[in-house]
Amino acid sequence: MASEPRPIDLDAVASACRASGYLVEEIDRGLEVSGSDDGGAFYLFPEGDWLQVRCQVLDPQDLDQARDLTALFETMARAQFRLIGCRFGFDVLTGLWLIEDCYPGFEPDDLPAVLEQLAFVWGSLQDVLDAALQGAVPNDDLLDAAFELEAASPPN
Repeated sequence: MASEPRPIDLDAVASACRASGYLVEEIDRGLEVSGSDDGGAFYLFPEGDWLQVRCQVLDPQDLDQARDLTALFETMARAQFRLIGCRFGFDVLTGLWLIEDCYPGFEPDDLPAVLEQLAFVWGSLQDVLDAALQGAVPNDDLLDAAFELEAASPPN
């Protein structure tokens, strides 16, 4: 018989984030975690036995700059197929988010690595997503360059 996952301990999550140098504040039903250098914030919310970690990539004002969102949605799909380790969430009222779902029983000490991964993906895709708002859909080479990857060469 499998053991039941431990309930999410937001105090342990907050402690792990503080120990890694993040600023932590309690919000409505979760935590806001921010770094001191870039002003960006992560939002952590319990969702059942899971912990959802979010960071906003584009706010509604950013989205209002686009004539339409077709290029943005295609860019999101192309980026998602690169197995970026997280997913996108879109809400017309709050904008575009990167989301990581931490499984039941995850170790709170692992959360700073999740935040670093989200920050890396966010930073890597920023220019690509800004271009998508202007109607440009990146090709594979541009997405590789965004993640500082080199295209694979065929075998000899």
